Amino acid sequence: MVRAKAGDLYACEVCGMAVTIEEACACDACGLVCCDVPMVKKAGGAGKAKKKAAPARAKRTPKAARS
Repeated sequence: MVRAKAGDLYACEVCGMAVTIEEACACDACGLVCCDVPMVKKAGGAGKAKKKAAPARAKRTPKAARS
């Protein structure tokens, strides 16, 4: 198993969750698992991770002035 380095980007191929490694682990038995499946290292790193656009928010209409 390849050790994860700081800045590496891993993603779950089932649900799409992404993880960026902030601090490397030195143990040999570590593994990143999501949805009971090992996560896959993606090309690029923390600086190149793509973010999904936030969903559009509904516009608020001002309340009518009370008379």
